[in-house]
Amino acid sequence: MEVSRISLDFSRLEKPESSLLTDRVREAQLKNNLAQREPTWDEVWVTGWVSHTGAKKKAIFQTGLTDLDKKRLKTVKAAIDDGELGIGVESLKKFTKAHALRLWRELQEKRKQAILTEMVVNTPGNYRLIQTEAQLERLVDDLKGESVIAFDTETTGLDVYNDVIVGMSITLPKADYHVYIPVAHKAGTQLKRSRVLNALHPILTDPAIGKVLHNAKYDIHMLVRHRTRMKGLLHDTRVVMALLNENEPSYALKNLATKYGKYLGFKDSSHTYEDLFGKTRFDEVPLDVALVYAAKDTHLTWKLYEWQRDHLLKRDALRQLHQNVENPLIDVCVDMEQSGFLIDRDYAVQYGDELRLEIIQLNKALVDHFGEINFNSPIQLARKFYDELKLPEVNGRSTDVKTLKALKDKHPGIEVLLKYRELSKLLSTYVEALPGQIKPDGRIHGSFNQVSTVTGRFSSSEPNLQNLPPKARKLIVAPPGKLLIGSDFSQIEPRVLAHISGDQHLQEPYLNGQDLYSTLASRVFKVPIEDCGDGTKYRKMMKVGLLAVMYGTSMHTLSSQLGITVDEAQQFIRDFFRTYPKVHSFIKKTHEFVKENEYVETLYGRKRRFPGHRHKAKGYDSLAKEICSILGVDELPLNIWRNNDIPRDLKRKFYDIKGEVESVRRQSVNAIIQGTAADVMKKAMLNLYQYCSKKGWSLCGTVHDEALMLVDDHITRSEIQKIEQCMTSAAQLNVPLKVDTELMTRWGEGKPKGEWFASAA
Repeated sequence: MEVSRISLDFSRLEKPESSLLTDRVREAQLKNNLAQREPTWDEVWVTGWVSHTGAKKKAIFQTGLTDLDKKRLKTVKAAIDDGELGIGVESLKKFTKAHALRLWRELQEKRKQAILTEMVVNTPGNYRLIQTEAQLERLVDDLKGESVIAFDTETTGLDVYNDVIVGMSITLPKADYHVYIPVAHKAGTQLKRSRVLNALHPILTDPAIGKVLHNAKYDIHMLVRHRTRMKGLLHDTRVVMALLNENEPSYALKNLATKYGKYLGFKDSSHTYEDLFGKTRFDEVPLDVALVYAAKDTHLTWKLYEWQRDHLLKRDALRQLHQNVENPLIDVCVDMEQSGFLIDRDYAVQYGDELRLEIIQLNKALVDHFGEINFNSPIQLARKFYDELKLPEVNGRSTDVKTLKALKDKHPGIEVLLKYRELSKLLSTYVEALPGQIKPDGRIHGSFNQVSTVTGRFSSSEPNLQNLPPKARKLIVAPPGKLLIGSDFSQIEPRVLAHISGDQHLQEPYLNGQDLYSTLASRVFKVPIEDCGDGTKYRKMMKVGLLAVMYGTSMHTLSSQLGITVDEAQQFIRDFFRTYPKVHSFIKKTHEFVKENEYVETLYGRKRRFPGHRHKAKGYDSLAKEICSILGVDELPLNIWRNNDIPRDLKRKFYDIKGEVESVRRQSVNAIIQGTAADVMKKAMLNLYQYCSKKGWSLCGTVHDEALMLVDDHITRSEIQKIEQCMTSAAQLNVPLKVDTELMTRWGEGKPKGEWFASAA
């Protein structure tokens, strides 16, 4: 190699000087040509090109792109290709990804103006702008002849406690026209908001005139903001859409209209607010544009209502669920949110100082364990744990809470880190954040969503009460002269399982007043019930095991939870099913039903749908049968991947669908049990709402299976009993429902009713 390199050098030196000069000229000419050469359009976008320095320039589509950027860039390229947009640079060498994304914003603005112009030009003849007293009086007269109307508000923003109404739209089906009434736009002739609301007040508050809205809760709040409480809510198209399809990717009105427009008579795409106006406030929108946009909102809502109503009429169980539960619950949610929670600001300051001090001490302990690193940095923690300390990588190089819990026996500092994270989150997410969410009335007003979960359970946000740690709950207090009451269904989901499965042995403890978990443990483990009381290992195992049975926990997870081997976990489940065969039968029947029908139902007709499951489940069963035949067994072993008797291709096919099919099976059982429990809780809340309203109290929230109420501090035992009857009478099951009630002045420091009244005596 050395000789040949020397030989090559000499051969170059032996070239005549004129030849070398020619090479240099050619090389310079080539560089000059490359420097002057424009890349082609295809090279800019797709293939890339070589610069005059010899460097390879990546095409725009060859660079790292998010899905959103890729979509936007394709839109830009197509617009330029179609002549809708110019390239915007004097040379294609300067046509970069950043420039293309700037063009996307220009394109949106250009298209937006074109769309708005087209909307105004094509405003339907029955869209009317109400700007004068005469027009308003005519509208009110026509509204008196309507039995059902669609209604919507346009506002300055989304904060129902601070933003204001700038206009209202109404659809009058009998009169066959749609109006927009501007009341606070910055330009244009319009009536005062107070005048319009006074004129509409008899209509909006008349329960005999049905109201159809999309996301009604928001508009009701906005009317309350202006001292009008709407009555007569007939149908919320957002809530009903969640009943008809809980898998819908978006419940925004414009997205639903675009997706289902062909069934509604709207064949065009319905543009969202952001598409048309960006960050422009609605009071800045010209009235001719506001008319066509806002009137279309109620027009779309009405069409969606008619379409949904036809579907509900064909599905009686869902229709009744909507009519008797979900629709009346909307008013309950409004009142719960209006009630809000009082925050003890002094306690928040005091508790915050205590937490900061404790976090400082924990940080010092962490430095002693791990040295000076940033304990909030996953990268630095991973380097310390896995590179320096050589801790086992139980979940890759993760440092999340689940991984840390698995590692806490491997290093004493892990327990300290878990505590540090817990308190840091408690401080930042709740103790410091909640006082910042206090509204002008001195309370926090969260949001309760009755249809955000696929099983029908309530969720909440701002704050998320379900995730509020026990210590953070103490920030919430009752005002002077009031008490907080928490009434919680006891073991509602096991009771639902006992009812639905019809298993008499599972029903026995409830019918005979025995402890459920002790009784189950005694029967499954075949030990005396005296050995299965509170605190015993058998009862603890059964409490975890019953959840595993109800929700299909994997054997690996169950073994970890119970501290036993995977084989022992599987044997535990077998023993349970042998002891409670009707529970096993219910689960197997559910798996078969969802395989054939791709949905399951709660006791009250709420559906959980699994589209596409049938084909996969049948494939799963076929492959499982083939595997069992090869192995000569009746039941699939836990781990078939390492079994060399099964062809690799067969194992691969099975594992390709295994996870998805088994997930649907777990979810289907869960949907029936948890969904039925959610329906019962909602019925209980309606009962409580009626009772509290009569007493002048407030139903102020719900967390899982618990209802929170704000009552007078002189509440009596008999009134507590009636509260519990409101809940236990919500469903008639084959086992009795039971409620545990606590009374408190500060959430999280409650006393059971017996103890409370004994101490007050």
